Amino acid sequence: MTQKPVSFSKARQLIEQRADHFSLSSETVSIEASINRILAENIHSDLDIPGADNSSMDGYCARASDLKTATAGNPVLLPCVEGIDAGHTIARLPEGHCAYIATGAILPPGADTVVRIEDTALNEREKTVSFFTAAGPGNFIRPKASELRNGDLMVSAPALITPQIAGQLASAGLTAVKVTRKPVVTILTSGDEVLMPFEYPHPWQVRNSNTTMLKLQAAEAGACVLDAGIARDRGTHARDLFLRAAESADIIVTSGGISMGRCDPFKQVFSELEIETVFYGVKIKPGKPVFFGLFKNKPLFALPGNQVSTSVTFELFVRPFIRKILGAPTDRLIIDLELTTTSTNKDGRDFFKRGRPVYRNGRLMVEPLESQESHMLSSMAGADLLFLHPADVVVLEAGQRVRCYYLKG
Repeated sequence: MTQKPVSFSKARQLIEQRADHFSLSSETVSIEASINRILAENIHSDLDIPGADNSSMDGYCARASDLKTATAGNPVLLPCVEGIDAGHTIARLPEGHCAYIATGAILPPGADTVVRIEDTALNEREKTVSFFTAAGPGNFIRPKASELRNGDLMVSAPALITPQIAGQLASAGLTAVKVTRKPVVTILTSGDEVLMPFEYPHPWQVRNSNTTMLKLQAAEAGACVLDAGIARDRGTHARDLFLRAAESADIIVTSGGISMGRCDPFKQVFSELEIETVFYGVKIKPGKPVFFGLFKNKPLFALPGNQVSTSVTFELFVRPFIRKILGAPTDRLIIDLELTTTSTNKDGRDFFKRGRPVYRNGRLMVEPLESQESHMLSSMAGADLLFLHPADVVVLEAGQRVRCYYLKG
């Protein structure tokens, strides 16, 4: 494990190449359980949508030929027959007559136009309607099959199922649908100093926040998450726990124990197990000692132990891998914004700094957070985005544009 660190872009390229060779099976779930899952089959309409010509307005349907001369000063008067509400119809509109029609109601035979209520006046006693404007054939009418024809592709896989897409699936008569199986991500952290969150630490100990954070990040990315526990620094505990974790995982994610410390357990375990290294180390801050490899063809991401480094490297590397194998968009919103203040980077690495979007003088800009330390989780919790301060520029002045990677949405 003595490889030279790679660039951020090279690391992403290597991750995407490996993801291209990883496939997930599908499973069938109910429509209600499909939200935020990835559709695994193309869906075709089983009928015409809409199924018949219908009105796009609340108004009166009539024959366009009967309304040719209608104006505000010289309205056309037509007798009105039984109205048509949505979900109802009449057998036929008699010649020289009109009928009230609700939005979405089926146009009856004999009618070829709709005039909105605002351009008419109803005389309820005489059951007549005055039309103050002419209307050609097709006016305010949604034609049959104007959205989809029977057999047309409705939703193409892969697609992230939103409530709106779920509505489309229901309109295709489906109560269940095939979705891509969630990958099983097993989380394993390390350290003799790490305690469970419910334990009270001594000054030399810390509560295990990384597992909670990684479990939720993985679940948000679309994975099924397992907690493999805390690997201790001595003996064979880390090796034994790692091997058990790998049995049930599609993807293994570890936190800590991968850097230069003499007791870092995972670094030793990976060497003993001869895990294939794709890269070890990325020229970024925070998170340089990140490892990506394969154990028995299972992807393995070993992330640094500092809380911010753990969270940032998951966001930059693990999340895109999970999203890509699911067939989902790999990145959140990425935009360029102007800095509100000066940013400094003297580390010779791409620095992913924490920031928040703010409006200044009517422009959306990025404001760096005051703290950029890799061990201060509070700074990550307060961030809406990461912005990239490139390695080859020491100082970025206020007003210069930087690439921003949103952390939400």
